[in-house]
Formats: sequence, C-alpha cells, structure tokens
Amino acid sequence: MKILVFFLSLFVFASCAKKPNEEQLAMPVDLAEVPPPAQGGAPQEAVRVNEVSVSRKLIKEGLVLFETPDIEKTRSQIMAAVAANNAYVSADKQNNLADKDSYELTIRIPTANFDAFLNSATKDVLYFDNKEIDVKDVTAEYLDNEARLKTKKEIELRYRQLLSKASTVKDVLSIEKELGDIRTEIESLEGQLKFLADQVQFSTLRINFYKNISTPTVFTYQISAAFARGWENLLTMFLLAIDIWPFLLLGAGIWFGVRKLNKRKVKKADPETVV
Repeated sequence: MKILVFFLSLFVFASCAKKPNEEQLAMPVDLAEVPPPAQGGAPQEAVRVNEVSVSRKLIKEGLVLFETPDIEKTRSQIMAAVAANNAYVSADKQNNLADKDSYELTIRIPTANFDAFLNSATKDVLYFDNKEIDVKDVTAEYLDNEARLKTKKEIELRYRQLLSKASTVKDVLSIEKELGDIRTEIESLEGQLKFLADQVQFSTLRINFYKNISTPTVFTYQISAAFARGWENLLTMFLLAIDIWPFLLLGAGIWFGVRKLNKRKVKKADPETVV
C-alpha cells in the first residue's frame, strides 16, 4: 500500500512539473488573450496618491483692455515688463484707424510671474475698459492622461514580448499591427501631456490698449484720404483709357464716317443748302 501511494505521488509531481514547460512551448499568440495591466495594485496606488500631496495643474489666462494717453510709452513699459519677468511675445498686432491707434499683444508669462508682470505692465492704468482673469484646474485631466499613458506603455511592452516569441508570419504581422495602433495612442497622449504642461508652465495674457485721436485730426485725415482716393480714381480712369484705346479709336472713326455720310445725303437732297 505504501508503495502504491509513493508511485501515485510521484506521478502527480511529474505531471505538475511538466505542465509549465508545455505551456511555455505552446506560447499563445492570440491577441485577444493579451492580459490587461495588473489590477491588484490599483487600490494601493490610489492610496499612495491620496497620501502624497499632488501639485495642482492650473492654466491661467487673462485679457485687459484700456486707453492710454501715450501709446508708444505704454508699449515700451509692457516690453520692459516682458524682459523683467522672463516672458515672451507670441503675437504683436498694430492698428491705425481714423479715430484711434491701437496695439494687440499676446504675452506668454511663467505662471509664477503672472501677477508681478500684470502689475508692472499696467501700473499707470487708472481704468480698465475690460479685465478678465480666468484660472482652469486641469489636475484631473493631467493625472488621467498620465495614468492612461502608463497603461498603454505596459501594453506595448507586452506586445513586444509576444513579438519576440512569435513563430509565424501571421502572428508577427498581427502583433506589429497592434503595436502600431498602441504607438499612435501613446504619441497622442504624450502630445496632450506636453501641451497641458506648456499651458500650465506659461500663462497667457492678451493686452489691448489704444489712444483716441481728436476730431480735427480725424477731419484732416478724412480730407487727405479723399484726395488720395480721387487721385487713385483718376489714375484708374487713365489706365482704363490706355487699355481700351483701340476701341476708342475705332469708335471715333465710325462717328466721323457716319457724320460725313449724313452731310453728303443732306447735300444731295438740297444742293442749295450751305454747309
């Protein structure tokens, strides 16, 4: 009896030892069976995130509109504030209208310097036509994209492990297709994270300022503009006459020919008529 139990135990042990080798040789390549990332550690990860203070990801944007008595002086003051706060101008537009001159500047400022820059750039402004400062919290979106990126990279690693074990052309092509798709998703997430990081690191402030022009100056401008338009119209008519000179010459010839023919008819009808 003891001998029988011994042989049965030995047989069971041999079967258990052989099974992993067979599974390794079988090497499943079915893409549908690629295991998802481990879920057991998720609660612990959440606990660690809750235990550690996560820095907030804030995007700050602003718009200010105001009138200034000296438009060039105000622009110089803003540019000095740009240099002092490590900011840069991403857009610079100037408008010269009949009744006002204006600038539209878009400034990218390190978020930590936003308030200092705003105070320095507009220190002489007594009244704002419009002033808007918006702060958007994108912490959840940022962390979500980071988590998704980590998961995609884990899946990519598993596909690469399967690719190294693939033994048929069909399996290789299938895995490479999945790798291409996951790589596209990874690059998209990386681009979104890079964009969010840039928006968080640098705040955006649009500054519109203008100077009104007095009424006499506007009237003088209108007179000069009217003279300019009249001269342009005269040149346009002259150029048009040059373009159609053959038709003008032909029309003049026809008119003289018809007039001469009419005179002859009148002379024949009444020879005593004095032309």
